[in-house]
Amino acid sequence: MNRSKVVIGIFVALILIVIAIVLLACTVFVVRDVTVESDVSSGLINTDEIIESSGLTIGRSIVSISKDTVKNSIEKQNPYVEVLGIRRIFPNKIVISTTIRTGIMLVSSADGGAYALIDSSMKILNIIPASGVYSNVTTVTGVTFEMPDDGAISAVGSKIIFTDATCGDVLKDIAECAANYEISGKRFFTFFKSIAFDKTDGVKAFIKTNKGVSLVLDKSLQTGVYDQIYYCLFYYSSKDVDIDYTKGYILFDKDVNAYVWKETIN
Repeated sequence: MNRSKVVIGIFVALILIVIAIVLLACTVFVVRDVTVESDVSSGLINTDEIIESSGLTIGRSIVSISKDTVKNSIEKQNPYVEVLGIRRIFPNKIVISTTIRTGIMLVSSADGGAYALIDSSMKILNIIPASGVYSNVTTVTGVTFEMPDDGAISAVGSKIIFTDATCGDVLKDIAECAANYEISGKRFFTFFKSIAFDKTDGVKAFIKTNKGVSLVLDKSLQTGVYDQIYYCLFYYSSKDVDIDYTKGYILFDKDVNAYVWKETIN
């Protein structure tokens, strides 16, 4: 057998393999079953709505599915749902793993007419009238968010856009550090009562706990905001220091080069 016939034979074999794979993908590896599972029991997990918003249709190739596209579609249309993972179980099953997002902060719109309820990832879960009274959430003052031109409906399910990006970054660090300190979800707003920004001289954030004492963050310090939160929380939880948890401030004191509790600050 000459060389050209061998090459032609290999080429034909490859074409047949590709055709076989395509036929399998179109006839065998197609979606027949979509299942939603959750690590929590909640009325916010509506299986039918999640499947419908996923865009997964029966008969679609299981191989061609974009997990990121499915995840983004579900989370945009179901803002309280977080997709933890999407698994292909060959030949024809898709499993969507979910959990529930918890709103932890309220941020006012720039015009003062509404609040955005956001979770620890800075996602807007709901837009709420500013005329209401809300106790089970941490309120944020001194920074606002930009409402989209097409209104509140388009804002829900999207990442919040702050009018001051620096303050927004501080809030992200607060949420991230708190979560790593096991202060997340409902524990966040049962621990932190409010967060207030003061931009009189640089950017400072005052995080008031529900017990009364406030943690002070200062963007002018060389230490990053995330580390400042960590050190403040570490000082707060220390049993070896004298803290009046009902009032005062925990902050970095440049004079003594350490974190301290003070009854008042200038």
